[in-house]
Amino acid sequence: MLETVAELVGSLVAGRAPAAAGVGTPGGVDSGGRVVGEAANIPGWPGTELGAAVARACGASAYVRNDGNLAAYAEWAARGGASRALLFVGLGTGIGGGYIEDGRILGGVDDKALEIGHAIVYPEGRRCACGRSGCVEAYASGPSIGRIAVELSSGYDTPLARLARSGAAVNAREVYDAFRAGDGLAEAAHRIAAEALSRVIGSAIALLAPDRVVLGGGVMAGAGRLLEDVAALAPLYVYPAASEGLRFEPALLGREAGLYGAALYGAAALLPRDELFALSARALERFTP
Repeated sequence: MLETVAELVGSLVAGRAPAAAGVGTPGGVDSGGRVVGEAANIPGWPGTELGAAVARACGASAYVRNDGNLAAYAEWAARGGASRALLFVGLGTGIGGGYIEDGRILGGVDDKALEIGHAIVYPEGRRCACGRSGCVEAYASGPSIGRIAVELSSGYDTPLARLARSGAAVNAREVYDAFRAGDGLAEAAHRIAAEALSRVIGSAIALLAPDRVVLGGGVMAGAGRLLEDVAALAPLYVYPAASEGLRFEPALLGREAGLYGAALYGAAALLPRDELFALSARALERFTP
């Protein structure tokens, strides 16, 4: 993995001397840029001196944070700092999150805060990859939405149900393609995902008091209705005053928010806020959904 990172950094630097580098990683990361805790998609990743490796590869200081926190940072910067308290929830292979207050990432110990996908919404519920049961990730991640559709398919006679019973791979993309066509099975899987996600976001609203909730990640690329339904349901799981003036918005930088967040966070070590916001505006111009 580090060899691949070094090759990519070398190709990006292309003989120039960068001023700084921002780096995102799954899992926790300590203040020295060392990966701690688990990263389910990269076996053996904990303990990696990621910051030092990137600094050697590009010849500049490297600033390493959890990728969910960096996605939140990018969405805050892309709004020109208009949000005082922004909660980001990213839906993809897993579910991650981040929280920005007054321009600062609030990451807790070793950047492990806002692992929102592993908040338990249904005790003794569906088994999660983390080893617990009932985590929201087991209901609303891309693979989980697909698995739920497969499990429910025997009770439906729809195009998606027939696809699921055929043994073909079913993920959130297939579910939401079918959802837009009015498929009943897709609607059932969607309702389960929206309900679970709304429960955990309602709790997060009570704990953090954000003024914006941003939903992003690969799942949201085709699941526009999910934002609408979560915006309606989540306030039902928190005391009424907490959702007054609260805005639910799609990610401006889509599934690439974490990538842009890493760059912007590295730049923030050198730039004043007005220049950082100008840089984020350039990122928005370059971003293609």
